[in-house]
Amino acid sequence: MDFKTSPESSLQASVYTGAILLDVENFPLKFDLAQHLKSYCRYPLTVKFAVANWLNGSVSKLDQYLHQQGYQLIHVPKAKNAADAQILTLGASLPLNYPQVREVVIVSHDAIFNYLHQTLQRQGQNTYRVYQQSGNVYLDDFVSDRNSIISKIPDATTPQNISLEQKIQTQIELTLAKLAQKSLQKVTLSQLSQEFKVKYQKSISEMLQSNKLPKSTLGFLQKNCAEKIKVETNGKEHYISLAR
Repeated sequence: MDFKTSPESSLQASVYTGAILLDVENFPLKFDLAQHLKSYCRYPLTVKFAVANWLNGSVSKLDQYLHQQGYQLIHVPKAKNAADAQILTLGASLPLNYPQVREVVIVSHDAIFNYLHQTLQRQGQNTYRVYQQSGNVYLDDFVSDRNSIISKIPDATTPQNISLEQKIQTQIELTLAKLAQKSLQKVTLSQLSQEFKVKYQKSISEMLQSNKLPKSTLGFLQKNCAEKIKVETNGKEHYISLAR
């Protein structure tokens, strides 16, 4: 379950491809992701890594399935954030080891990968986030700033519909990620709301009010987005950034 890299000495645009970085324990499904993403990604997803502690009984039976789909299986020891650290290392080294890669799909909803998305985007990569939630598989497309349901989770027992709060939370994250891509690592609350209105025709407070939710933007961020968005206060100004 080791992996070897083979940097290309020369490259033509016709062989550009995409990569998948799969946190198996975060997404333990038998699911042909490359097939589902064909209509969303610009290049075929041919470089695939699946990271897990393969001694973990909850995912160990997926190894043969993922191997047959062309994933390189990476083993990590049983330790906190071991898989996250391995995926961060793989992602950061992709431009060097796989120069044919032009877009990257990170399969995990963990906030720690927000900075990997930003780093890869600054290097000219298209990035996407795939995760499971509320009985569905979702795609955050950071290229076109859209969120899509790409599949129902097979045999899911959880509710099938994403809540209004979750939908607005994802819209806010996409907006903030776009601002961060412009090298604005911290933005003010008003800048975030202005950019949000450009994208969705309503400010955050207007979006909350129209959905009959408490219209305090700051209150919504603190209640619903604390894991992925950091709020800092300096005097009367609130600064917003993606959480590590």
